[in-house]
Amino acid sequence: MIENMRKYTGLMAVVFVLLAAGFLFTMNDIGTGAGGGSGPTALEVYGQSIDQQTYQKSGQRTLQLCSEVGMHNYVNFLMAPDAAQLQQSLQFASFGNYYTLFGNNLTEQDLNRFVANRYILQNAITEMGLYASEDEVSESIKALPTFSAGGKYNEAAYSTFVDKRLGRLGFTEKYLREVARENICLKKLIDIVGGGLTPPRSAVQDQFEAQLQTVTLAKVVFNRDDFVEKEDPSEEEIKAFWEANQDSYKSDEQRSISYHYIKLPEESPEPEAAPLADDATDKEKKEAAAKAAAAKSEQREAATKQLTRDIQKLFDSILDSEDKKQPLDFATLVADHGGQAVKTELFTNSTLPEELKGLTLRGASNRNRPLASVIFEVQTSEKEYDLVSDPQPVGANGWIVFKLEEVVEPVVLDYAVARDRARAQLIGENGTEKVKQAAKDGRDAVLALMKDGKDFDTAAREKGFTPVQVGPYSPSSVAPPKDEPSAQQLHGIASGLNAGDVSETIDEQDRSLFIYVDKRELEENEGNALRIDGAMQGAQTDLMIRTFLNWINHQYLEAEVKAPAAEG
Repeated sequence: MIENMRKYTGLMAVVFVLLAAGFLFTMNDIGTGAGGGSGPTALEVYGQSIDQQTYQKSGQRTLQLCSEVGMHNYVNFLMAPDAAQLQQSLQFASFGNYYTLFGNNLTEQDLNRFVANRYILQNAITEMGLYASEDEVSESIKALPTFSAGGKYNEAAYSTFVDKRLGRLGFTEKYLREVARENICLKKLIDIVGGGLTPPRSAVQDQFEAQLQTVTLAKVVFNRDDFVEKEDPSEEEIKAFWEANQDSYKSDEQRSISYHYIKLPEESPEPEAAPLADDATDKEKKEAAAKAAAAKSEQREAATKQLTRDIQKLFDSILDSEDKKQPLDFATLVADHGGQAVKTELFTNSTLPEELKGLTLRGASNRNRPLASVIFEVQTSEKEYDLVSDPQPVGANGWIVFKLEEVVEPVVLDYAVARDRARAQLIGENGTEKVKQAAKDGRDAVLALMKDGKDFDTAAREKGFTPVQVGPYSPSSVAPPKDEPSAQQLHGIASGLNAGDVSETIDEQDRSLFIYVDKRELEENEGNALRIDGAMQGAQTDLMIRTFLNWINHQYLEAEVKAPAAEG
């Protein structure tokens, strides 16, 4: 399907140039060339109005498309608001992006930024003469994770997505190629804006050497459990705490589904093998065993492929029923394909039916995600076909399609039911606050004695504390301190202090502490130069990201983006 586009490379190039030249004059719909007129203005960019229909297509629906095909960095660079969140999104770009990682916390401002930045990108493509050929577009699509499992392009996966999925998202293959073209040009734009910048090597080297140093510390620790054990809140305090935090004490959401689950049996039947002669040699026996194993593997592979075809045929029937606007009868559709739909009782995220309990999704993009998370992500809808899942690959070789039947929303638990949980949480919070305060008071008392001329060890012991030595050690130590779980964190704090300094208090989940830096010595080894080169490369990437973000944020201001949720 992609290959067919190559026949028209020259013509498509001319058409693309004409479309790009007209972009500044239309500016009404990314990738469609159509004007507005579908409802009130949702956003203004460069003084041009974007209607609600175009806004939804250019924003939410395009984000869904990019997420499904794996065009994650395109989303990250156009949606992440700052360098820190962009870096975080890029770290997880092999299986998600800013839109999917922060989905539950996205605001209208996030969507406005993505839509506006797409227009800004299109404007830059036109002004800078950026271009991506048809071959570049085709190759970039082939390399997308959804169509290149294991690094090899899968034409069948692409055709299925175009034929079965694109239409449900409201798009055509042409639109997918347009977004892929934008993605290529975005990469070229990032390289133009920030790709040639290099941070000062001395600054990177100084920072890196500080991180490599061997440090010797003394720590004073306050354990949270010591304070928790002394807590005994009154009934009035517990009830007041529950009343102030009732939304924290709710029943678990419950759901029921109808599902069709197919998988191969644990053991495949042995294929028939030619009988061996009584006087068969060891070599002949080994060859016969190898042939039998290969036949069994081939048989199981064929059965696995048949499962995939069976579940796809069922799903195609569901899509056909939807296209024909027929009432959804999930059980009948499953029965028509020789299966049986199972309807469950209500269950929570942690109490799935026995057959489904513990099932995880397979595949590089799924990363063993629990099936329960997929079930509880389905949004309720008045459209019954929206309640049917796509075929989900589960377990070693199974497939499941399910329909959401019922949802029981969480409700606030009354005091009698929630009391024990509220008491435990109150005790925990009180213990956390008291251990933090004790560490601060202890540090202040030690510093006061050190100002009077006493060394750290003497000052700490006078206040009843027992300093514990940590190290000497460095991040690359063969045997870092086994009795110090936060050795890396403490080393990072020490690298910003001078010998003889006392840190601020450090609050962790189960303790609070402060450290004294006794010694800092640079570790000498032959690998330092290579490590600094690696740090330079990382710093250069960070500088490129920050430079591009500064550039596009400036363009955002120049574009005078206006929307109720975007102003200010």
